[in-house]
Amino acid sequence: MDELVALARAQPGKLNAAAATGNSDFLIFGFIKSRDLQIAKVPYRDIMQAPNDLAEDRIQILSSSLAVAQPMMRAGRIRVLLVTSKQRALGQPEIPTAAEAGYPELTMETSGGLYGPPHMPESLRESIARDFREIADSDPVIGKRLADTGQIMTLRGPSEFTRSIDEQNRQLGALAKTLGLKSARPP
Repeated sequence: MDELVALARAQPGKLNAAAATGNSDFLIFGFIKSRDLQIAKVPYRDIMQAPNDLAEDRIQILSSSLAVAQPMMRAGRIRVLLVTSKQRALGQPEIPTAAEAGYPELTMETSGGLYGPPHMPESLRESIARDFREIADSDPVIGKRLADTGQIMTLRGPSEFTRSIDEQNRQLGALAKTLGLKSARPP
């Protein structure tokens, strides 16, 4: 990653970057802007095409899920520099985290979960979370399939899950500010 940042500094405007729409996009382009790097953004309608372009040197940076990059990585056609999670991906433990690589600002936990109506009783939310944890803990296939695609399963209760979403929203809000984006909703 240090070499990539140095290359971008040495050759302003010569590198191209792409990212999956959403968190990855905010994270990498917020990083690029905060570091004052001159890297062109290449938008993709289908991010699954980007690893091919990375392997062919049409883009030099890709921020996406490990699952998207894995086929080209396993074929030795691209190199994954870091993962943005707080811990290393179980299926790819040789890849350092962003913090381990010296870029903690590229750390972002993403949250997937089960959602329900806003006024669902707390007891029902806890019961569903407990049932889900029991199923996930008792079925090793679930964890293996997630690990095989670079995902990390952290089973949280409703309160912890809400806190993780709030933290992610704060981080995305700060990145939006760095990128100069304004909310579409009135304050």
